[in-house]
Amino acid sequence: MPTPFPPRQAASTSWSGAATTKPTTTSNSEWRCTRCDKLLGVSRDGRMHLRFARGHEYLVGFPVQATCRGCGTLNNATAPAR
Repeated sequence: MPTPFPPRQAASTSWSGAATTKPTTTSNSEWRCTRCDKLLGVSRDGRMHLRFARGHEYLVGFPVQATCRGCGTLNNATAPAR
């Protein structure tokens, strides 16, 4: 039986081709993927809060770089959203 979802595109391995973040207008400073809009993290108190499966959580400083788990796009956040 065929899979009902289309295959994901492979992420580019080039660091120079990284996407930059969209300016956020929400009050909770969400960091979202530039391609698929999946939530990557939340900016709190000058640090980025990242949460992954199975209870893995990280509070990291800026700049932040992460690969979207949904589409594979490399995303960058250089400073906390205001």
